[in-house]
Amino acid sequence: MKTKNIFSKAALFLGICSLAACNFSTKTNNDKVDNMETVSNSEQKIRNGIQWEETGGVKVESAFLMLESGEIISDENTVKPDERFKLVLKISGWKAENGKVQIGAIEQVHDANRPVPLEGADLFGGNDALPEETAKVISLKMGIPAASAIYEVYQTDFKVWNKNADQYITGSYRFKVKN
Repeated sequence: MKTKNIFSKAALFLGICSLAACNFSTKTNNDKVDNMETVSNSEQKIRNGIQWEETGGVKVESAFLMLESGEIISDENTVKPDERFKLVLKISGWKAENGKVQIGAIEQVHDANRPVPLEGADLFGGNDALPEETAKVISLKMGIPAASAIYEVYQTDFKVWNKNADQYITGSYRFKVKN
């Protein structure tokens, strides 16, 4: 009976150790990849006050703001002048043609107190269709040059769509620029 208990405890201990080893082995030492995994696996998949609407069967699985260095921006959404960051969207449900999705995107920043209609050039205009797996994670870059950091709060409106199907995501988020 004692031998069985010892073996059971040893098996439990080894099982816990192997699970811990698996968790550590998933780190890639690439902050951008590791932070994407952290958000995707956490309970808080939507961060930074990002709001959106989905149409046509696409679904936002996770959404957050990340500095170019790979660091996730805190929920205060404060960045420094000239600091580049990006909106990262993990999306499922794209309708692919021959394993590819033709993505379109637009992003527009303005004074949060003065909404403007979303318009501008397609950020993916002229690009080839993306493999379906690649289209699951879309990043839209943003930054405010120090010389033009004049508003207290900025709003970014965005739209990401499938050019070959009636599928799109529209949304917005706010951020501050502080020295």
